Amino acid sequence: MKNYSILLSYLLVSFALLLSSCTGEGAEDRQGQREQKRNGTAAEGEIARMEEYTTSKAYPATFAEESLREWKRQIPEIQNVSITSSADGKQEPSLFYASGSEQKKPLLVVLHSWSSEYLQEVSLPYALWAKKYDWAFIHPNFRGAFDHPEATASDLAIQDIVDAVNYAKQHTDVDTSRIYLVGSSGGAMTALVAAGRHPEIWAGVVAWVPILDLVDWYDFNQYYPHRDYNDHIVASCGGEPIPGTEAAEECRSRSPIAYLDNAQNVPIFLIHGINDVLVPPDHSIRAFNILAKPEDRLSEEQMEYIVDEEALPPGLNGTSKDPYFAEPDPNVVFERKSDNVKLVLYEGVHDMGYNPTLLWLADQQR
Repeated sequence: MKNYSILLSYLLVSFALLLSSCTGEGAEDRQGQREQKRNGTAAEGEIARMEEYTTSKAYPATFAEESLREWKRQIPEIQNVSITSSADGKQEPSLFYASGSEQKKPLLVVLHSWSSEYLQEVSLPYALWAKKYDWAFIHPNFRGAFDHPEATASDLAIQDIVDAVNYAKQHTDVDTSRIYLVGSSGGAMTALVAAGRHPEIWAGVVAWVPILDLVDWYDFNQYYPHRDYNDHIVASCGGEPIPGTEAAEECRSRSPIAYLDNAQNVPIFLIHGINDVLVPPDHSIRAFNILAKPEDRLSEEQMEYIVDEEALPPGLNGTSKDPYFAEPDPNVVFERKSDNVKLVLYEGVHDMGYNPTLLWLADQQR
């Protein structure tokens, strides 16, 4: 009996050591996979960085360049489709890609920026990623450039985005637990509005250099009269958005600040350059504060310092590392996560990075 007890104890200890070893190896494997994704060294078929693309600033086309021919040259299978608006019956164009494979696939919805439309070429790397990893991709027009009432995150524009999602679901086998939304600048503003108005759709939303509040941005642009943005805002909202006016209320109804409270359960990644003089970084910081726990929010004084000095204030606690950013990406100077929202501030101007966006989205699932 004594020998049996000794043998049983030996077997239990051996099993515990083996289990511990396997668990440790699994953790190391998972950590290694994350590092491979970040550094672009993953094995064939696994998610990895696109080393040939870094940021929209470095992309060989400008934000203004739009060409269906270029889309077709790089992705011959891309379709130029028309989607009937469920709001007013208008035919709205979109670019759509799906491989036709039978497996369920993530859907990547990418929104064009303020002054562009659905053929904007800087979105091409997202579609190339979709083709490589068998994701579905759609690039809706959502009423075009933000210079008229039907556009600029209007009810019609937001419904166009929902209609684009439904179109993709009808034309390929979409994994509804992995529907993602991406935008930069005006597209990021619209993405955040869509997140707040339709939080049930999105598994992850990435907003680079977003506008949080059109009224506030209008005031900011008063200092830059050579810019056309305020003319666009007036045209979209029906007048100057002076506090107390109908135009101001209309601008608010098109701004993320009116809806973000509803997006508390949506994973949202906010990314902004501390040197951005087109949309100041306090727009992303204030969006973060709406979604973050009270103890994680940045103070008004800290925000003012960042905007005025284009630097971090002394004593601001956070990390300067983010697992989704690597050497070719913008240099991260601050990162903080709170509940479902994550904020990254980087050293740089008005920009958008492809790899941090896609690597983060690949990890999100409802």
